[in-house]
Amino acid sequence: MKWFQENDLKDVNSLRSAYKKLLIKFHPDNNREDTTVQMQEINAEYDLLFQRLKHTYERSESYAKQTDRQKQSYDWKKDKQIRAIITALSKFTGIEIELCGTWVYVRGNTYPHRKELKALGLRFNPHKGCWIIHFDDYYQYHKNPVSMSYIRDKYGSVIINTQTKEEKESRRLQQC
Repeated sequence: MKWFQENDLKDVNSLRSAYKKLLIKFHPDNNREDTTVQMQEINAEYDLLFQRLKHTYERSESYAKQTDRQKQSYDWKKDKQIRAIITALSKFTGIEIELCGTWVYVRGNTYPHRKELKALGLRFNPHKGCWIIHFDDYYQYHKNPVSMSYIRDKYGSVIINTQTKEEKESRRLQQC
């Protein structure tokens, strides 16, 4: 594998985390040079590794014990939707993207991007103080809102910070 380290990929969440880091680094909107070929290679490798992880997971002993809800993180359709939203969010500067299961939370300097976030299907959640989108059926298990620490403990969490405008400019100057 050229872009991903297979021995570091234990599950789909670790694969998504590695993908997001590569996406922020090589996305054509974040680079002065044309990185379309690199992104196509990264996407092809991601697809292959996702299928391998899914195949391994579905043949594991713990698979039969999992609930339908736990099995959904390996759903190809939902994964494509999550990747598409992460790709769209990676072009914004100064935001933090957090993935917890099939939920995507966006924090940071989101005010300048609020119209674009709304157009992407995200909604602002005043309880969490961030923008949210999810790709799953919503089940409310609690009458009151639950804390982010509870959600992170239950579903795991991957956080990616996009570059600020100053970081993008300094990176562009280094490439010249």
